[in-house]
Amino acid sequence: MRRPLHLIICAALALASPALGAGLRDENVLTPIPTGFKLGDSVNQGAMTMAEYVPTRETVDHWSTMITVQIFHGQGRRDPDGFASNLGDHWKGACPNGTAVPVTRGAENGYPIAVWSYECPLNPATHKPESMWIKVVSGADSLYAVQYADRQPMNQALIRLAMIYLRDVKVCDTRRTDRACPPGM
Repeated sequence: MRRPLHLIICAALALASPALGAGLRDENVLTPIPTGFKLGDSVNQGAMTMAEYVPTRETVDHWSTMITVQIFHGQGRRDPDGFASNLGDHWKGACPNGTAVPVTRGAENGYPIAVWSYECPLNPATHKPESMWIKVVSGADSLYAVQYADRQPMNQALIRLAMIYLRDVKVCDTRRTDRACPPGM
């Protein structure tokens, strides 16, 4: 089974689908899953949880677009930019002529965030181009990483889709009014 480049180098990443039901508790990552996507795979490995979402007619082995949500439980307060940079080093090592570029950093809802862009002109494992963006959020309880990947060369339309998607990824905490979760969740 061949794994996409971003999963090979992020082997220990995580998720439990964010808000799949009412009654959120404690700290949560809210990740919208686009219409037409399904859960392709999920993994719990110790302190790491991961879910991979692909278009409904695709699989995690054969995909055109993939959303990966990763939670590193107990890893809160880590530097999100450092995490993304380290991932970039692995990305460039696994992909000849690969790039990893910071897009933005700052804070959202009181949490430090970093967004990075990664491009692989030709993934050696799949012989296809691969473009990926990641939003890393340093929570108080956990570190959250959400990836938007596509198997096409980077272009303006794709960048726009990825940025719109990642803009809607949020972390919130039911225990704190200054980091409150949206009403009705």
